[in-house]
Amino acid sequence: MKKIILAIFIGAFCISSSAQSLRLKKADKLYNKLAFEAASDIYEDFLGSKEMTPTVLNYLAMCYYNTNQMEKAVSTFAKFVKAETASADELFYYSQSLKQSGKIKEGDEQLKLLYAKSNQDSRAKSLIENLNYFEDLKAKGEKYTLNNLAVNSEYSDFGGYKYNNSVVFLSAKYQSLAVKRQWSWDGTRFLDAFFADDVNGEFKNEKLFEKINSKYHEGPICFNETSLYFTRNSIGKNKYGKDGIQNLSLYVGVIDNSGGISVSLLPFCSSDYSVGHPALSPDKKTLYFASDMPGSEGVDIYEVSIKGFNEYGTPKRLEGNVNTEGDEMFPFISSNGTLYFSSNGHVGFGGLDVFMVNKNGEVVNLGEPVNSMNDDFAFVMKEDNKTGFVSSNRAGGKGGDDIYGFTYTGPIEIEISGLVTNAETKDVIAGAYVVLIDDKGKQITSVLTDKDGHYVLPALSGKMYTIQIKNDRFQLEESKLITQETSVKKDFELKENTVVLVFNIEQKTTHSPLADVKIQLEDLAHNTTQNLNSDSKGYAKQIYPTYKVGDSMNMQITLSKEGYLTKTVKLQIPIQSREVNVSELLDIALSELQVGNDLSEMIDINPIYFDLGKFAIRKDASVELDKIIKIMNEYPSMKIELGSHTDCRSSKASNQTLSDKRAKASADYIKKKITNPERIKGVGYGESRLKVNCPCEGNVKSDCPEEEHQKNRRTEFIITSMN
Repeated sequence: MKKIILAIFIGAFCISSSAQSLRLKKADKLYNKLAFEAASDIYEDFLGSKEMTPTVLNYLAMCYYNTNQMEKAVSTFAKFVKAETASADELFYYSQSLKQSGKIKEGDEQLKLLYAKSNQDSRAKSLIENLNYFEDLKAKGEKYTLNNLAVNSEYSDFGGYKYNNSVVFLSAKYQSLAVKRQWSWDGTRFLDAFFADDVNGEFKNEKLFEKINSKYHEGPICFNETSLYFTRNSIGKNKYGKDGIQNLSLYVGVIDNSGGISVSLLPFCSSDYSVGHPALSPDKKTLYFASDMPGSEGVDIYEVSIKGFNEYGTPKRLEGNVNTEGDEMFPFISSNGTLYFSSNGHVGFGGLDVFMVNKNGEVVNLGEPVNSMNDDFAFVMKEDNKTGFVSSNRAGGKGGDDIYGFTYTGPIEIEISGLVTNAETKDVIAGAYVVLIDDKGKQITSVLTDKDGHYVLPALSGKMYTIQIKNDRFQLEESKLITQETSVKKDFELKENTVVLVFNIEQKTTHSPLADVKIQLEDLAHNTTQNLNSDSKGYAKQIYPTYKVGDSMNMQITLSKEGYLTKTVKLQIPIQSREVNVSELLDIALSELQVGNDLSEMIDINPIYFDLGKFAIRKDASVELDKIIKIMNEYPSMKIELGSHTDCRSSKASNQTLSDKRAKASADYIKKKITNPERIKGVGYGESRLKVNCPCEGNVKSDCPEEEHQKNRRTEFIITSMN
């Protein structure tokens, strides 16, 4: 049925006319006008002669191919290809002839030769990319049952296009008693359109669709509420294109109340190329068709927007991988928006096979028994998306082309969709990786959630699947489900998998929560810095995707708030759980900077030691004093009284003198390293301000333990001003 779309020469002639002795020139002329039946009769007279050049052999092989004489086409192509002058198209048609003769592997070998000649040819590339395609098609199993309809005749019959409560099909069974019409392509009759009733998948009460039939071919047809689109040989003035070839054109007809039809040619048709095989989108706003118009590679499928009656946008060749260098034709759009079409350019069983475009945009061969080693075309799905009609010239039929009713018995295409959110925050998660896995553990497809957290996966009914949701920030989630014949909605809530630092910040003395504390997190392992603030309850958290449980964390944390002493701490731990509560691991409470407070109680400072009876600053003491220096430089208005205290042992006078010297020595050390040195002064208090009551002057003997004496021997850094 490849001839139904290709350029058609109208050459009606009487069967009873006697054969004439035509020369090679006459045969070439007939070939160029697509009169293959007559041309082959003449070419055969030259077999074995010197005139049978590779070019003539190719013409004869193509005559056999176009008149469905595949065995003869194979043997003739074999002689021609040996001449090593075969073009890509000639290798392709040799391959098709072999496959339609049942020689699948031999046909594929010719496609491999085609790939070697042109590795960009999609017909050959699709084979190279899937060398096991034939075994894969066989392994699909049969998902359709077919029934050869009683309406079929010994002539060509195809179609099954719904029109109101009727069905329209095309047939060559009608022959006028007054005028006998025969087609020069292969000597068969011309096609007419017929009405019939669809009774349980059989066509009953057929009658001619006289309103659109002409004396030449009528072809594929589609309907909307008030009009119809149909294919016909170009008629009227300027109907012949190049080389006297009459092409196919698309017509639109308006049906009036009395059943009459007013017919108009679509504006983008031309006598120089064919336009045919109309199909409408479910919303009737887009027209699909097949054409070899300029810009096509072979015959391609196009789409055009319908703007009004016989008003259209600019036809556009379908994007994606539908079209090939071969022929794509007979488009059909089902009620669920699925595109079906026939092609000899995609790998298949041979001839035209029926394909569909699935939800992923992949072109899928429908497999057996819809497809055979011959031409399978005019696939029409009813609104139930389970039954319909397909036409074929396969072996075992009643005529050239037969109509078969089919019932889909396999799984139905459905969608699994859902929303992916954060289990804790309920925020949507964009960019999550959603994987669909079959019951054998094989990954079927995958998608990413969109910006709103949604995903859609194409699936089949009656199947068991596993859905996995993956994202670096979250724990792996998966769910098993069995699909029914309706689409499935499955939402996922993901639990965070990354480490989160949690803070509960308090005021040091009152333990009340501190709001608006600035927290600077320096990740020393990854050289990154994050900044955040505590909320009204002193709470803050920071997620770290770079850390997982089991890692070691190396973090420097600085907490600051106006009126409070800034605190810097180090967090160096092995991570044992996803949530790391810093408040439980470190002292991060902040001390308020108030006059009268002792800095030594606010920061981590060790006792300041001096050698016995001396006041020189030791090295270990300087380390502690440097901590005070750092704070005073951070707070340039802070004033400090450095007080040195002793225990009761030794005399009051000596304790007073020694403590005063030590206080002034410590203050002098600090003055050298701060701005405005007058901000600190040293005062010795001796034993006059015992912190723990352990007197031991005169005859009083103290029984205090050493720990209490140690508390009395101290250095205080009292804030005297914070202007």
